[in-house]
This record gives sequence, C-alpha cells and structure tokens, in this order.
Amino acid sequence: MIKVCYVIGTLEIGGAERQLLKLIKNIDRTKFSPVLIALRSGALKEEFEKAVKAIAIGKKHKVDIFFLIRLITALKRERPDILHTFMFTSNTWGRIAGISAGVPVMIASERCVDVYKRRHHRLIDRILLRRTFCVAANSSAVKEFYQRTERIPESRITVIRNGVDMEEFKSAEPSFALKQELGIEKAEFIVGAGGRFTEQKGFMNLLKAVPAVLEKCRDAFFIFVGDGPLMDDFRSYAKEKKIERNIIFTGYRKDILRIFAQCGVIAVPSLFEGMPNVVLEAMALKKPVLGTDIPEISELVKDGDNGFLVPVKDNADAIAEKIILLYRNPGLCRSMGEKGHKEITERFSLAGMVRGYEKLYEEAIADSGRLRLPRPERRNSQ
Repeated sequence: MIKVCYVIGTLEIGGAERQLLKLIKNIDRTKFSPVLIALRSGALKEEFEKAVKAIAIGKKHKVDIFFLIRLITALKRERPDILHTFMFTSNTWGRIAGISAGVPVMIASERCVDVYKRRHHRLIDRILLRRTFCVAANSSAVKEFYQRTERIPESRITVIRNGVDMEEFKSAEPSFALKQELGIEKAEFIVGAGGRFTEQKGFMNLLKAVPAVLEKCRDAFFIFVGDGPLMDDFRSYAKEKKIERNIIFTGYRKDILRIFAQCGVIAVPSLFEGMPNVVLEAMALKKPVLGTDIPEISELVKDGDNGFLVPVKDNADAIAEKIILLYRNPGLCRSMGEKGHKEITERFSLAGMVRGYEKLYEEAIADSGRLRLPRPERRNSQ
C-alpha cells in the first residue's frame, strides 16, 4: 500500500480542486492510501471529507511560520510515501515541509500557464525541483510553458490531462423548469460562461460583445455562472450599457452543468489558462465552444470544427461575430457539439487520468527503491 498525501491551497471551488476530488474518489484503494492536507478550508470541504481524511492547516497570512510548523507536524504524523502538491503556493510550502518532514518522494503539479511568475518565483521552483521526482502538467501547453520558462528537462515533466466523468452529464438536460427559475423561459438562444470573475477569465470582453449581438439577435441571453472580485464591475457595465435585461448573473451554483445544458454555446474568453475544465464540460455536453486562441484552449478547440477561436485582445467584435453566426446556424451548433463530444470521450476519460497518476506514483516509488514494483513504461499519459 502506497500512502499519498495531497497538499493543495484551498478547498474552494476551482478546476484543480475538482480534479483532485475526482482523483481521490477513483484512485485504486487496494494499492494507494490517500490523505489530503489543505492550507485553507473552503466550500468543497464536506465533499472531500466524504472521500478522504481531510486536514485543514489554517494558513492565515502570506508568510505564516506557525502554519509551516503545523504542516511539517502533519506530514511527520501521516508519514506518506509520496507527497503530491498542487500549484505555486502549495508546491512551495508543501515541498519545503516535505523536505523538513523527510518525505521520500515528492511530485508537484502545475495547472496553468502562470504568466504572473517573476524571477523569484522561478528561482524557488528551480531550487525545489532538485528534490522533486517529477512535475505533472495538465496540458501540453502548460508543459511547454514550464520547459521554456524554467528549463525543466523532458525527463522531469509529464502530461496527465484532466479527466471527465461522463456519468456526471447524464442528468444535465434542457429543462423548462430551470429556465423558468432563471427567468429565461422565453430565451431562444443562450450563451453560457462560467468561472471566477477575475481578469484572467476575460469575461469583460464577452460583456463588451453583448450590445453588438443584441442588435442582430434581440432574444439572445447571456448567463454568467460564478462569482469573484469583478462581480460589481460586471453589473455596473451591464447597467451602463442597458443590456442587463439580457444578462443573468447566477452567482455560485452547484448545478453549473444543468445550466450549461440550457445553452447554445459556451464562451471561454480567457487570457491564459491551464486545462480549462469549462471547455471539457461544454464539449461533454455537446456544446460548441467559443474560446480565445491561446495554446491552452486551442489544444482542445479546433477553429471551425468543434468551436471557434478568437484573438486574445481587442476581441469583442470577433466574439460578437461568432455568436451571431452560431445563433443563425443551429445545425452548425449541433455539428460542432457532436465533434467536441467525440473528442472528449476519446481523449479525456476519467479512468485515463486516474491511471496516469497511478502509473506516475508507481514509477516514483520504484525509482526511490522503497518498493519492488515493476517499472512502468516511461511517460507521457495523454
């Protein structure tokens, strides 16, 4: 039995957190014993606690010495064979604590093209890489970014793509009752978008496209699912442009898949990403995706095939043009949705994602000499 301790920043609702929850729920418990440590708690805490022993350390400040002591103590108590950390804050403090606690094998996960990182961030990553077995990226775009910016050798980084549980989508169907609840029962065409309301997600560019869309498609509606620091800015903009009648801000919803099922197209106007779960969800729901032409999205969306790609900047006109085109061509929407669904089922299965991590753990333990496991075939899990 291999004990794996996962360390993640928060248990709030996010792509990395949801993928980790799926991994923990589906990992082979006859071979692996998982435990979770979160630096901070969050809305998903109860769901994690149903699946695994979950410890919230309670990090209070950016630099919290007492938090680090608690983290080291927890790792010494749990004595994992493998420490698997997620994203910069947890990758940093988790690995420092892992070294102090004597954890034999450490794996880091990078989930996004982190353009914010400066020289000191990259220096920290490179120093800690010396004590890290492997970095797991969730997309080829993320892998290539870190190879370019941090010079991670090919042998020390692998790709394990996000997994989609198709069972979750069986109950997500068009529902007149849900449309009534949202106040859009008369809507003929709905554009959906979801995620945290931050600059990264580019939702303001989508909002700027709405007036041009409504000039041609008066009965189009836009649903923004989520919350975040820019919520007030978005509401103010909609009111200023007098488009609030056609825009629904739902706030945080657990039933985002049911909401997306009511939509004709899902917009993902992000400035940068990792492996955007919202794109995977849209494709699983047979919805065309309108995304920005960044490597992290173009790895999933083929322009003109299963969706459309628009420029990253100054793209409101391009977004409006593609929405109007899809509004006027329901057959094109269906065709693109079917192609996206085929892509998902063939390349992004949940079982494939879980098995990718299991093989990585087995390889790490074999390399460490702690267990005599057969050496699996060398990477990448695609």
